[in-house]
Amino acid sequence: MNCNNHIINNEYAANQKKYLKSLLLFPLITFLILLLFTSSNYCAASEINLIENSYGENKPMAPKILVAYATRAGSTAEVADAIGKELAAGGTMVDVKPIKKVQSIDGYQSVVLGSAIRAGSLLPEMTDFVYAHKDDLRKVPAAYFIVCFILRENTEENRKTANAYLDPLRAEVTPVDVGLFTGKMDYSKLSFWETFIIKYIVKAPEGDLRDWNQINTWAINLLPKLINSQKEK
Repeated sequence: MNCNNHIINNEYAANQKKYLKSLLLFPLITFLILLLFTSSNYCAASEINLIENSYGENKPMAPKILVAYATRAGSTAEVADAIGKELAAGGTMVDVKPIKKVQSIDGYQSVVLGSAIRAGSLLPEMTDFVYAHKDDLRKVPAAYFIVCFILRENTEENRKTANAYLDPLRAEVTPVDVGLFTGKMDYSKLSFWETFIIKYIVKAPEGDLRDWNQINTWAINLLPKLINSQKEK
């Protein structure tokens, strides 16, 4: 009987240690996550290239499409640029811009919006833009895409999780299509604290996992949906 009590006491003590350890780790992790969002200028990362390009011939009847993006490390900007090139190759005129530089969607017959995912959410400038311009966006065909590292493991569960990231945008404007793409993890583009959290807590490996064939194919298949939806509207 005493032996059994001794075993139970040892198990209880071990569980208590695990519980106390988790209590100590929780505020540490919370503190580091807060630093990720409040100290973006502390130990700053290398400069991000915010791509801004125009593609396609200036033809009178050519549809004009806006591809706007929100990025933190530049990966989403490069994906947006690739999508813009493919859409222009189909005979359209395309402007690729950072979302923060877009004041209005006037003059565009279709809009494609893309965002990186941070801490399980779209970047705030993207959600703010859609909410502010939802009335105009509802009048034209719109498509969404996201770039997130969770899709480095392309499972049904991860795709379901990634797809749900777009729910805040769907609640405002229904898209004609969505693209879910894996991203690129480049520690040199992150601040010290971002790198620390992503490398040692999230444990996301460094590397470029973007599937350019998937991205280009999505853009090619998207074009008729944008054009045909224009005619329906």
